[in-house]
Amino acid sequence: MSKKPKKCISVKEARKLEKNYVETIEKTLKKEFGCEECREFWWSLEEIEEYIDYVKNEAKDKGYNNLGLRFYLGKYDKKKAKDSEQSTLFIAPTGVLTDERLTPLKGKTVGAKAKETDSNIYGINAYNGAYGGVPPKKY
Repeated sequence: MSKKPKKCISVKEARKLEKNYVETIEKTLKKEFGCEECREFWWSLEEIEEYIDYVKNEAKDKGYNNLGLRFYLGKYDKKKAKDSEQSTLFIAPTGVLTDERLTPLKGKTVGAKAKETDSNIYGINAYNGAYGGVPPKKY
């Protein structure tokens, strides 16, 4: 059996977070747009693992370390959206450039503070294409 990560939260805590969102942000969005917006997004583990592998390989080739992922909410254009103009979620890779091939600093951080580990890596594609529920699935 694998070790539970430190940042896991309970079902009760997750439900509370969703409830807070629904009662505040979703309420405002529904009033503004007149319909429910996506608030939950789904990818298979295989898709996420494939993207993580892509980010790791591309980042290594480009000289990045301290890798991470940042999740952004987005909104489709009216003309491009399948389901009117729904929200979406996309993922951006983050990291610190430390490639000694690109700098005489030999492994020192380039263009960022040493403790900065979450700069977006714009040289690696972001990831989109999640399935979002309309109406949203309740946690």
